[in-house]
Amino acid sequence: MVAVSVVIPTLKSREDIESVEYLQRCDFTDYEVLIQDEYPVTRARNAGIERASAEKIVFLDDDSRPQPGYLEKAEEILGTEAAYAGRTIHPVDDVFARHFTNHYDWGDEPRYVNHFWGCNMGVHRTVFEAVGGWDEQMGWGHEEKELAMRVRSAFDIRYDPELVVKHPYASSITDYWKKQYKLETKSPYYWSKCNISRAEQIKTVLCDALDPLNYVRITPVATVTQAGSTIAKAAGRIRGFLEGTPRGENLGRCPDFEQPSDSSPELSD
Repeated sequence: MVAVSVVIPTLKSREDIESVEYLQRCDFTDYEVLIQDEYPVTRARNAGIERASAEKIVFLDDDSRPQPGYLEKAEEILGTEAAYAGRTIHPVDDVFARHFTNHYDWGDEPRYVNHFWGCNMGVHRTVFEAVGGWDEQMGWGHEEKELAMRVRSAFDIRYDPELVVKHPYASSITDYWKKQYKLETKSPYYWSKCNISRAEQIKTVLCDALDPLNYVRITPVATVTQAGSTIAKAAGRIRGFLEGTPRGENLGRCPDFEQPSDSSPELSD
């Protein structure tokens, strides 16, 4: 049995997966890589959990670039912690690094946090046995937040800045807009699981879309990026409503959902 199982959901062949290449550059060898091509991504991750031979399970994306020492630190932390979130870095000095990836990094000091991201996270098997696996109805889009809420109902999520993964957030402005649109199609489902009424959801969608502050940033390029993102989010949420919202197990109130009367909530992954 290996010390760490690494689950990577992807449709790529093994030789084309960046994360595998970067893991092979590291000195740590007591691990296995499980490439899962099931659809959606949540089903792939669950299949990886079923196949994993280790109790300590790491999740990466196919374009995650774990830095030297990553798996050693992951194995160490999951020896004492139920789950972890690492420090994720957008690898290019562009508009995304400067304005749109603050949620990737919780700072220089280890601490407990509310969320983790699928491109850089780890969970001990006992956590899944207690709270269940990834929600396969959700697919990609807020699935990490949904799982994190269930994890935090019984366990803590430890952030450690030494768990560094470089991961491109978006390759272009249009790619970013598409990502925001796709993400927000799942917002109505996520909100419904969090016991947010349809009236509150609609109010948030309208207020976000009509708030002028959601269309501006401090530079022209960032403003264009932000404005397009706001429109894409609204369109994605509307599509989510139109597609219907299957109700799952109630999670309680979303910690990141606020009534939009004073300010617009930031809900993007």
